[in-house]
Amino acid sequence: MKFIFFLLLLFSFTINSSEFNYKNVGTLTRNEVTKFPGGGKFIAFKHSGGFETDIGKYGKYQCNGSILYNKEASLENMYFACEFKDQNGDIFIGMGKRLKGSDIDRAVGYSELVDGQGFWKNFIGYKCSYAVEYIDDIVFSPVKCKKNN
Repeated sequence: MKFIFFLLLLFSFTINSSEFNYKNVGTLTRNEVTKFPGGGKFIAFKHSGGFETDIGKYGKYQCNGSILYNKEASLENMYFACEFKDQNGDIFIGMGKRLKGSDIDRAVGYSELVDGQGFWKNFIGYKCSYAVEYIDDIVFSPVKCKKNN
């Protein structure tokens, strides 16, 4: 009986949660670079790996995006889309960007959950902030998401 009460309490908390956190750890699987003769570069990337949330969900993810650096190696723009699939097969899509002028190897940016199915349908519209760190071809990214009021 206590177990059923605990599950109901956890389910209630999850549905009414106005924020949640997750972390990604993945591998850079594509990093195609076009260098400009006058300086700067364009990068098309893909990374994939696993994620774990503080609301009991975990699974795999895949991100695709592009980055444009100017001749001073400062970020001009960066956009990406990521698909996350949790342990129950439910999917959500996050899209975002990094802040202009961010350091090449460290970055802070914003994303939004733009689509979802099953469990994640209730999280569409959540705004997230993240940091990303690359160590060789390994990607680390903690993410904090809040309900968009």
